[in-house]
Amino acid sequence: MRPLLRMYEFHKKEFGIHNNAFFRLVEEFLSRQLCSLLECSIKIFPDGIHPKRVRFGYEQEGIQEGLHEIFHFVERIAAYKNVALNGSLLGRIVVAGLDVSKVVAAGVGLDYTERMNDSKVKCYFMVRDYPEKVDQILSIHPPVDHIRDYLIHDVFMFGIDMYFDGRTGVEIYPFFDRKDLRDLELIDKLRLRKAIDGLIEEYNLLHISFDRGGKRILHVHPIHPTRFIHLLGNRQLSLVYSSVQIITYLLSRSPKPDSFSVNLALAENEIASGNLRNINLQYAITSRA
Repeated sequence: MRPLLRMYEFHKKEFGIHNNAFFRLVEEFLSRQLCSLLECSIKIFPDGIHPKRVRFGYEQEGIQEGLHEIFHFVERIAAYKNVALNGSLLGRIVVAGLDVSKVVAAGVGLDYTERMNDSKVKCYFMVRDYPEKVDQILSIHPPVDHIRDYLIHDVFMFGIDMYFDGRTGVEIYPFFDRKDLRDLELIDKLRLRKAIDGLIEEYNLLHISFDRGGKRILHVHPIHPTRFIHLLGNRQLSLVYSSVQIITYLLSRSPKPDSFSVNLALAENEIASGNLRNINLQYAITSRA
């Protein structure tokens, strides 16, 4: 079994996800050799968890074919009964005139909720040296004060949301590496000091996104996930992560270990208050096997 499918099957079994037409479709695309990335995600709330969130993707070497796969997946989802995906934003941003040579990676995800209208497909893209595409995305993105101050790298990541009820939107993910996080002038300019103070040495990489109200979400890629999660002191998170550690161990024992990573999305205001209530734990594998 492909490592991607092995991790996917583990995620379904461990978190009690029952097969339906949408997840069978995910498995179909995951089984193809071209697909090289899988990310599984668990949203943690005070009253429970939401684990029916997966994303798969393609790297630059196979990006042209990968984009075709992504569009095909969106079309297949849109064809299901009671699904009203609106592909106009995807068409405007990606299908019409995208310079594929500037695309570093791309992926597509399914977030399936019990309330069908709140389920969504999300397409992700990473581009390099593509200022006109950055300008286009920022013109659509909800207003954020001094949004260009976050864009300090030539690599730009964005996502396109397509809800099952026709709603659409875009999200950006500017990032900061360890060198950036030690630039106190930059940190103060972005008013990040309070959010990362005391934990900065634990960060390997930080992405930032914004909710529809402009509040910041910090996507932390910790150097040592186990230690970082212990420092956060959230019991529910620790319980979920203990399950993730099982698949990490199993995959590490394969003859050719694959690249495996863990990151967490945390609301800035919850970090500042010391009261983490809504956490998104994501774990991913990259493999061409």
